[in-house]
Amino acid sequence: MSDAYIGVSSPNRVSAAFQKEDFLGSDLSTITVGSTSYTNAYALSTDVDGANTENLHVVLDNVVQEPDVAYLIHENASSQPRIIQFTSAVSSTASIYVVHRGIGSFTMKPPTGSVGADQLASNLTSFTTDVFAGNGSTTAFTLSETPPNANSILVFVDGILQKATTNYSISGVTLTFTSAPDASAEIEAKHFGLRGVIRRGPDYQYDSFTGDGSATTFNLSNAGVPTNSAFVFYNGIALKPTTDYSISGVTMTITFAPVSASEIMVRYQI
Repeated sequence: MSDAYIGVSSPNRVSAAFQKEDFLGSDLSTITVGSTSYTNAYALSTDVDGANTENLHVVLDNVVQEPDVAYLIHENASSQPRIIQFTSAVSSTASIYVVHRGIGSFTMKPPTGSVGADQLASNLTSFTTDVFAGNGSTTAFTLSETPPNANSILVFVDGILQKATTNYSISGVTLTFTSAPDASAEIEAKHFGLRGVIRRGPDYQYDSFTGDGSATTFNLSNAGVPTNSAFVFYNGIALKPTTDYSISGVTMTITFAPVSASEIMVRYQI
């Protein structure tokens, strides 16, 4: 005869192991972060997921404490949500334990500079280059990844940079030239942003100008682009940062006057 169950049985289900921390009321102190001081506070050894009080189960002398009412969560000097602050004084003899309840609604962002190349998957740090050969008639070529838009790739034909929307367009994974590259022409499409089937890297911005034989300064659409972070092309030829051009604010200054009707293209991220 088999056993009977009411409801749905859940045999041998594996759940996350939640971390428990124990301390006393006498361990509470005033913790200062920058110009802010937190009284009745304790420094936990583990981040509170999402910095959400609900993700911490707090028990004081066997009485469960209410999140946001009995206690709050603050960041420490390293921007880690590890400070628990009780909203009222706690007896020095009180026995306290907290249980970290795993990942909740994550609202924190990693501290600035905390994520480097070592934390990224290897395929996120290498950019894709698609190579094709022209045949004098084909205008459409299939890319290996879907770029966000035409400004998110650099397209070269026999080493000459092509102008987005003027020389080519992008639709899904299809790169379409406005005229067919010559037979045996070497075509390269270099993708920007973080690699992946779905791209999450910021789009590249695109500005274009026309030389008049005298002007050496040109205003970009966005400010704050470091000189070494912008790709500048003069009639399709890449210019050298600092030597050939510099950027300050929105102003790009070229060290020579581009000739009349010459084409200047700038690609950059903001």
